[in-house]
Amino acid sequence: MEENQVIRNFLTTGTEEAVCARVRRYFLLRGLDAATADDLTQNVFVKVYRQAGELRGADHFYGWLFAIARNEMISFWRGQQARIKTVDFDSLRDQPGESLAIEPEVMPSLRMMDWLKALDPADRDLIVLRFVEGLSYEELAEALKLPLGTIKWRIFNARKKLARIIGASSADKARQPIN
Repeated sequence: MEENQVIRNFLTTGTEEAVCARVRRYFLLRGLDAATADDLTQNVFVKVYRQAGELRGADHFYGWLFAIARNEMISFWRGQQARIKTVDFDSLRDQPGESLAIEPEVMPSLRMMDWLKALDPADRDLIVLRFVEGLSYEELAEALKLPLGTIKWRIFNARKKLARIIGASSADKARQPIN
């Protein structure tokens, strides 16, 4: 289905499966667990329905949507900072070794998550929204409330940082002895 058709369907009929999947993926790529991503996605769509009259045009839909999603995530993190969690660690010696093995098909996703975590949160937002979610520069400017030139400059710098992180990771992997 064409992207404009998805937006039109969403705004007129309330069908949100495709759009919902993108918002949920955004939260997951920002390091949230699946349950929290689901909760925040639901919160975003409640706000989208309440604020649907504020959308200036379908061509700004994704910028507007991800601005709401980003604000929801910021509110979540602020709430989390106020809570102190204690975690009990079980001894790893009690766990069988094979339970710690990682499936080969999961490794690329884990590597990508590590690379994204190495970026500053602002750079991570830009990379995820631009290259994973496919937002245009104009939509990013709308979502982040920044001038278009600033968005282009920040994406340029974030890509350079990510390339350095990936290069350093590859160099470290090449130096590791093969078992």
